[in-house]
Amino acid sequence: MAVRDLTAALRLLANLQPALGRHDRVAVRDIIAELVAMRAPLGGQWRPVAQIAANIGERGLAHRAIDLFVGASGATPAAQYQKAAFLAETGAVREADALLHALPEDVPNPVANAYSRGIAALNLGRAEEARGYLGRVTLEQPRTGSAWLALSMAADFAHEPELAERVIAAEPAMAGAEPAQAAAFCYALGKVHADRGKHERAFAAFARGAEQMKAVAAYDRAADATHAAEAVRGYDAGRVAALAGRQSEPTGRTIFVGGLPRSGTTLIEQVLTAHSAVAGGAELDLLPLLAREIGGQSHDALAGYVEAEGAGPAARLWHHWLAERFGVEGRIVDKSIGTGRYLGLAAALLPDAPLIWTTRDPLDRAWSCFRTNFLGGAQPWSYDLADIAHHFRIEDELLARWREILGERLLVVPYEELVAESDLWIRRILAHCGLAEEQQVFAPHENVRAVATASLMQVRRPINPGAVGSAGPYRPFLQPFAEAYYV
Repeated sequence: MAVRDLTAALRLLANLQPALGRHDRVAVRDIIAELVAMRAPLGGQWRPVAQIAANIGERGLAHRAIDLFVGASGATPAAQYQKAAFLAETGAVREADALLHALPEDVPNPVANAYSRGIAALNLGRAEEARGYLGRVTLEQPRTGSAWLALSMAADFAHEPELAERVIAAEPAMAGAEPAQAAAFCYALGKVHADRGKHERAFAAFARGAEQMKAVAAYDRAADATHAAEAVRGYDAGRVAALAGRQSEPTGRTIFVGGLPRSGTTLIEQVLTAHSAVAGGAELDLLPLLAREIGGQSHDALAGYVEAEGAGPAARLWHHWLAERFGVEGRIVDKSIGTGRYLGLAAALLPDAPLIWTTRDPLDRAWSCFRTNFLGGAQPWSYDLADIAHHFRIEDELLARWREILGERLLVVPYEELVAESDLWIRRILAHCGLAEEQQVFAPHENVRAVATASLMQVRRPINPGAVGSAGPYRPFLQPFAEAYYV
């Protein structure tokens, strides 16, 4: 590279950190775009640059940056493996899977490679292949709790006594493991006992895992309540309608599916993404990014933004982010956790976007959340039964307020009714979204898309009411939740 170009690259890098500090998305995007265009000699620094681009919704730019990282590394297998990991992190699971299978199985080492292949196969619904890879990891490195947990998700221990005993026998080897890995193993062990009907042992294992996770992710009750209050501050039906009336862009591409985790959101996403008019779906986590662009999620923040910029720029930015990931054709399902905290923005800025909220029996949902090890401590309220109750009550209040504000614009889908009368509710969901009936949506388990949520195996099975009443055998152990929630 010429000295002049190197000087320009260094100048751009010097400006990147201040732009990040200011949360200046446009400046960050433009700096990274210039660095990519000039193919700046950043070497290994292209990897964090790619992550920054992904964090601001610039997926295409992020993927070009990761390709420059691979090129700067001499396209070594190790660099290609890092690219595969990045692709998986940014939702390109099929591309990551294909790249992993093009690499030697010892890159970067046999265990890491097998683990990555196993997780990709699990997300893509190839359960037997996933079990093979993950089983290899647990044999080679039995203290890898995350591998045990992933393996347990693909197993039915009630009918696999040999595998169940393998998990139980591995418990002593987990002594001294780091908290996240020890916790993951406890959740796997809990599933072993739950599948075999050993309810007391199952609860004890899940509780140990939850206690370990508290060291990884702390829950702040006051911050949670404050964030929820800000979400509805200043909104009413008239104000939403007034802001929506200022939107000049088409806004019907996105279908928002909200509600608490483990309440059926992935099932509805699976139904919708089976439709020929729907291009894809995921937990996009773009609404928080939009809120940052606007300056907050309250009505005051949004009204100030629209007064200064108009409503169109936010909608165009939203559609740009969608196109970065899914292309420009087809409807998109956004089933991000926490959508209820940003429904004001979604309803006002994207007035043609259908809004759906799923509900489920609180005790069943509480038990399902407590026994789920959400990735990376993403839901810190789920590790304590009283904290779960506190969070649920906040979300109940949010739902009540949004129903009051949005009326029929918000379709509320009770999980129990959805699985009991699936054809009826699927037709209601399709009608709410303006989608014609198609036969394949009534068999969502046949939808072969990638699924990376905790429900990845459940949605591969035909719709059934098997999870209704799942908390029943654990009711005595869930008393702290009941006492805190039913007041």
